[in-house]
Amino acid sequence: MAENVSKSCTCDVSGCSNEAERSISLKQVKATKLSLRPDCTRSAHLCKEHYRGFKKETKRDRKLEHLGY
Repeated sequence: MAENVSKSCTCDVSGCSNEAERSISLKQVKATKLSLRPDCTRSAHLCKEHYRGFKKETKRDRKLEHLGY
């Protein structure tokens, strides 16, 4: 689901300039409340803070997916 990214990359959330820690598929991130920059194509790079928020927002969905629903 997520993978490490190079430290030279910045977070793709609009208004954030922190270094990206994770790369998530664009489809998964668009299902959340995060507003991304328009130049994202296939994946979104998230900093530690925004990745933590992404995990909190998708916790229920990931649990249901794990259970097979």
